[in-house]
Amino acid sequence: MRLNMHTPAARGALTGLLMILTGWILKETGTEKKEWAQYLLFIEYALGITWSIWMASKNPTLSGSFGSLFQQGFRHFAVTALLMVGFTFFILWQHPEFAREEAAYQRTLLIESKKYTPDQIEELVAAAEKQYPVRYISASVFGYLFMGAVFAAAGSALLARKQP
Repeated sequence: MRLNMHTPAARGALTGLLMILTGWILKETGTEKKEWAQYLLFIEYALGITWSIWMASKNPTLSGSFGSLFQQGFRHFAVTALLMVGFTFFILWQHPEFAREEAAYQRTLLIESKKYTPDQIEELVAAAEKQYPVRYISASVFGYLFMGAVFAAAGSALLARKQP
């Protein structure tokens, strides 16, 4: 079977899979907490989107305008973001302890603030644990789409052909 890398969606899927693989390798080697590790994933994301935009800019059937290039970048980052959000959902499903750890952290912050009664703290901690997956996935969706739009806009602006 031959993989068709001529579409931005296919390149987006490849980028997403590469980011998932990189994230898994970073996790397994214990380097995911290093400052440079997150930048590595953003670099992969930006390079993938730029790849799609660059391929589109070389395509004689496309106008090469900012809009047409951004559209190709959008198709790429939409697929990549979908894969990354799916992976995030899978990780949270596999590791419910992440929500418990966040709840424990929130408890510490609430106790240190000395603004809440013990009953209020328990209520807020229970809500934090229950809402953790939704909040985390929502932040992931927003983050991947926002960064994808920024990378696609920047790449499109740089590679757009001047219109006569």
